[in-house]
Amino acid sequence: MKKVFISIDMEGISGLANWKEPREVMSKMMLGDLMAAIDGAFDGGADGILVADSHSYGMNIPPQELPRNVELVRGYPRKFYMMAGLDSDFDVVFFIGYHAPAGYLHGQMDHTYSSFSIFRVRVNGEVFGEAELNALYATELGVPVGLITGDSALMEFSKPNFPETVRFVVTKEGISRFSARLHPVEEVHEKIRKQAREAVSASKSLKLFDKLNPDGGYELELELNNTLKADLIEIMPGFERIDGRRLAYHASTAADVLRIVHASAIMGSYARLISD
Repeated sequence: MKKVFISIDMEGISGLANWKEPREVMSKMMLGDLMAAIDGAFDGGADGILVADSHSYGMNIPPQELPRNVELVRGYPRKFYMMAGLDSDFDVVFFIGYHAPAGYLHGQMDHTYSSFSIFRVRVNGEVFGEAELNALYATELGVPVGLITGDSALMEFSKPNFPETVRFVVTKEGISRFSARLHPVEEVHEKIRKQAREAVSASKSLKLFDKLNPDGGYELELELNNTLKADLIEIMPGFERIDGRRLAYHASTAADVLRIVHASAIMGSYARLISD
């Protein structure tokens, strides 16, 4: 029995270019890319699929549109947010509609877990985006990433960080943060179906993300958008202030890395109440 976990975001979805897209359009386009991945996964031999709706408050995918043997994680908050529901019983992970980290040139709607709070995340000295952070957690559970889809900036940033067994599908070319040259949606869906099928078929030969460091733990550095967010996050135990906008935290597990980044994004959002 093969189980597939799909974490779906919005920024790297085909046909979209801005957070101000109408909600119904956003939902329709996300469902289109997702269904291509689901169809390909079943064609490749998947028996069950769990989807984590991972954009904003996780209420983008209409559950009534999903086929049999597909479960959906919906709503917010969740302890592991974009990876909620993943465990070691899964055979492969897909990242659908992902994007480059904050500050990356021509990245579509670029950010790292929070466009409002976080500018940059480093793990053991390396800049990580959401794909890398989530892959680190999946690797700790022993589950490889098989497919990543998103904009060209995502592939440019993330492909060197992942093993060669990970398949990438580019959905669009970023022109600026909120404009893109969109690839034909049906062509993108065909590519996603094909790569999803091949990823599931080859799941036993997929390699794990190689940044795992269980013995030494993880030195996490958060660079915030401004000093107020750093002031707020510094309230949480375990943080060390490096300078005005940077904080350090030592995490013993990848799960803790993911939870600390998520919690920091939430804590930083409180700045709206203080500064407005």
